[in-house]
Amino acid sequence: MSQRKTERVKAILVFVDGTICDARQRYPLGLGTPEFYRREELLKDSAVPGSSQCLRELARHYEIVYIGARPAFTLPFTEEWLAALGFPSGPVYLGETQAERLVLVKELRDKFNFVAGIGDRWDDNELHLEIGCLSIILQEHAGDWASVPRHLEKNLP
Repeated sequence: MSQRKTERVKAILVFVDGTICDARQRYPLGLGTPEFYRREELLKDSAVPGSSQCLRELARHYEIVYIGARPAFTLPFTEEWLAALGFPSGPVYLGETQAERLVLVKELRDKFNFVAGIGDRWDDNELHLEIGCLSIILQEHAGDWASVPRHLEKNLP
């Protein structure tokens, strides 16, 4: 059954690393090393304050879609971390490089009706532009999640 984009549930693309996940406790292990991506270490990461609560509230009106800059083998650990910290359920897509993430979002724009993207880096904005949605860039590891609903309300029809 085919649905047109306008008939689908509105979605928000949320970047994991730095936006909702504070992984600074893993930095001494060396970014990109096998130790950095071990399940036990990933599960020690903390949530950026306010992110889980905000996304639970937004999930009442939008589908939450997660994207991260992690190796594919970390998908089950990432999903476990999201659930353990109370984030709303939603599909998770991983691409280690910006080029991989750009390919992903090009595929996702036909699958989801994205109205906004939330990230913490300027290159996250590039992903949001690719899917043609409102781009909200928050401070890394310390984003003002209380401002997100106001940005959505102010900038979406």
